[in-house]
Amino acid sequence: MGKMKIKAKEKNGVVQVKAMFKSLMADKEEAEKKKIDVQYIKRIVGKVNGKVVFEADTSGFMSENPLLKFSFTGAKKGDELEFEVTDNNGKTKTGKKKIK
Repeated sequence: MGKMKIKAKEKNGVVQVKAMFKSLMADKEEAEKKKIDVQYIKRIVGKVNGKVVFEADTSGFMSENPLLKFSFTGAKKGDELEFEVTDNNGKTKTGKKKIK
């Protein structure tokens, strides 16, 4: 799994989030062509102060650089948004960003 970019801004009680994750996103067919292991993001969870604010189960259908946009309430500037990304092999990667 590659890098992740996270942007989060709070305005009038609503936090706008943009997050991009890099992965090979190689399904079985593509992995056979490239002679690599199957690898794709299986689960994405976003949390603020231990509370889940975003959750998605995915498969190999997503792009190599999926961009997520969503908004939520209940957080303030300075709180930390944390993403945990899990691939199909069970490897996890986390990324954090303070809400501006």
